[in-house]
Amino acid sequence: MAWGAIEATLRGAYRGPSPFKISQRIPEDSRRAAVALVLHGDAEGARRIVLVQRGRTAPHHPGELALPGGMVEPGDRDLPHTARRELREELGISEGLWELGCFPDGVAKARTRFTPVLFRWEATHPSFTVDAELERALMIPLRPLLDAPWTVERLTRQEITLEVPRLELAEAPLWGATAFVLKAWLDCLGICLRA
Repeated sequence: MAWGAIEATLRGAYRGPSPFKISQRIPEDSRRAAVALVLHGDAEGARRIVLVQRGRTAPHHPGELALPGGMVEPGDRDLPHTARRELREELGISEGLWELGCFPDGVAKARTRFTPVLFRWEATHPSFTVDAELERALMIPLRPLLDAPWTVERLTRQEITLEVPRLELAEAPLWGATAFVLKAWLDCLGICLRA
């Protein structure tokens, strides 16, 4: 995927009816979080997206596929800083990241508002130092995700019925807030590629 199309997803996402959020849920927790949507590739464009699989004994979302990320801490100067700190802590990634921008906010099932921060990563030999809370890091090819057989689950939370995307991957199902954000971004990317 060309970097120009990826950058266009950030502009396009803010032109919709709810430009600063992709979830209609209202967060119950006033704390904020950030996740890193890391796109690995080369000068020509992105080829893969980095996901993590949480450990089976993790305190939150055990065994689930997720975007790396976490809660804002007092020393974080902004949400992109939170995403960078979490990448360093969870995967040992601190070099070669180019911040592309923020995608509209989502709300996790923990009822926390989180901001996805897109990063361009062109490491020639990508490697990870996986945090003990995680089982592994995954690099999922990006193009097949656009045409993947996504399904939709209907969930009712806070008296709001949501249609949440789900994708069965070989490693584990991709669902919940991670799938919600990733599918919204992929839909934006599809529109930008067709334009």
